[in-house]
Amino acid sequence: MCVGQAAPAAAQERGPTAGIAIDATQAQVALIPRASIIKDEAGNKTVEEVMRAALSGKSTRLDYEVFSTNFTRAAYWFVVPLENNQPSSLKRLLMFEPSWLDDVRVTLTDAQGGVQSFVGGDTRPFAQRSEPYRLTNFDLTLQPGRSMLVVRVQTRDPFFVNIRLMSHDSFAKFAAGEVLYYGLVYGGLLSLLLFNLMLYLASREKTYLAYCGLLTTFLIMNAAYNGHIFQWLFPESPEGANWINSAFIYFYCFAGLVFALIFLDLKAKLPGAYKWTRRMLYAMALSFVATAVLGGYRAHITSSILGVTMYSVTAFTLGLLSLNNRNKAAIYYLSGSVAGLVGSSSTALVAMGILPYSFVAFRAVDFGMLLDAIMLSLALSARIAQVQRLERLRRFFSPAVADQLLSATSEKLYRPHQREIVVLFLDLLGYTAFTQKHGADEVMRILGEFHAAMGELIAIYDATLERFAGDGIMIFFNDPVEIPDPAAKAASMALQMQARFQELNKIWEQRGYSLAMGIGIAQGVAVIGAIGFEGRRDYAAIGNVTNLAARLCGQAGEGQILISSVVAGNIGEVARFEAVGDLVLKGFSEPVKCFELLPVQDHRVEYRHSLT
Repeated sequence: MCVGQAAPAAAQERGPTAGIAIDATQAQVALIPRASIIKDEAGNKTVEEVMRAALSGKSTRLDYEVFSTNFTRAAYWFVVPLENNQPSSLKRLLMFEPSWLDDVRVTLTDAQGGVQSFVGGDTRPFAQRSEPYRLTNFDLTLQPGRSMLVVRVQTRDPFFVNIRLMSHDSFAKFAAGEVLYYGLVYGGLLSLLLFNLMLYLASREKTYLAYCGLLTTFLIMNAAYNGHIFQWLFPESPEGANWINSAFIYFYCFAGLVFALIFLDLKAKLPGAYKWTRRMLYAMALSFVATAVLGGYRAHITSSILGVTMYSVTAFTLGLLSLNNRNKAAIYYLSGSVAGLVGSSSTALVAMGILPYSFVAFRAVDFGMLLDAIMLSLALSARIAQVQRLERLRRFFSPAVADQLLSATSEKLYRPHQREIVVLFLDLLGYTAFTQKHGADEVMRILGEFHAAMGELIAIYDATLERFAGDGIMIFFNDPVEIPDPAAKAASMALQMQARFQELNKIWEQRGYSLAMGIGIAQGVAVIGAIGFEGRRDYAAIGNVTNLAARLCGQAGEGQILISSVVAGNIGEVARFEAVGDLVLKGFSEPVKCFELLPVQDHRVEYRHSLT
């Protein structure tokens, strides 16, 4: 912004324009540097008044090829002398950039007094253009000698204008170059859109759908402000094309924020940023409606351009916060956001006249979005890999715990370490006799129902599933994520499991099955880490505490929960328990003091702290 283009008011005053004329026989020439520029604040000057002002030197001349004043309600006049030094008339095309100039009026007066007049712009039917092209253009006939070109431009959009006079051969080359340019840009984006749409249809992963929405809104937005939508879809409805322009700038911002919410999983990983982003979405929706209803198109397009710059900054900030939160997929997202931020900001600032015009600066949003799209595609791949890793982790952990582990490396996760944990074993009683009476299909059906019922509670309580062992399950608390009061949490889950099992057993009894469940809980230090071999590893806890929990489970009767003395001393006021005496357990040289965990009755918690 500091090195941006000087405002017209700071330009040097030049003499009358009746001096040196532009050689109109050139294949292509920019007219702004040789034009006398006159501001028409009220927009009511006539061609004659403008000519007198230009001839008297009451005008401004610029050295820039592009004239810009940001947003303004004023009309601007450009007076340019043209010279045809050939003996015959000359055909030339007068071309205006950008595509969103509302009202363009041209008067060409030759030396013999002949006058040609043209009216166009994106508020006029498309058919008024001499060439069926996205930019406003008029076909001029220049008589031999000097002619005076007077142009009036007025627009509700960001005001910058580039006026070029070119031969039809030059126009053909120019148009062919643009076909190639837009073919590459739109072809690349459409390929990414179709590819990700197919991925969504195959996987139903909503992140792909959000990304498709982002690409779609950008394509329509880009095609609208570059004049393609007017040409292709609304040639007889210019105002409709204008509103599509401003509306899809907003929609692009909406789609980008929604994609950020989903892709970066802000609700789970950055709740504060999630709330802030949702508020921004609501604010933009309010701005969309309020400016359209109360301010009309001018207010709508102004707010939308400011909004897209704010969105780019927000996307960059969210990517930075996510990366700081060790979300690895945010690396690509942040890279893409930087490209989008630089590109959209550059284009917006050029459109508003803050940065000087150049092809690269004005088209930066196209280049930035292409790079953004590529980086976000890589980001999606990284995220899918992350999701696959999450699914693997869910073999051992609840979804909440597994999600927290995504930021850790595999080496750190599986490296052996010591931790005090609470181990819980559960086992089906009567299972052996059941398998002898029933076929394999029914045995697997019962196990599936049992594991599903218990597994749901494991996930709810954020426990770590160590393994399934036929009719038995081993679970532990306090690793890999520390849990306050793990003994109390294990006790609560065990009671819930017995209650859930009773409900499940009622269904089994109707089928003629008689099964029960015993549970053992112990607390102590274990060695935890990966065991197995290359290609097949499990996350396991090894130590005396696991043996104790297994032995207590083996001693538990129908519906019984046996706990060690350490667990009994640490469950606090979660449940009641009573001593069952000293038990002689296999693998333990001394009798082990044990207690039975009892269900809460009458919705009142009773406590028995008799540990003697």
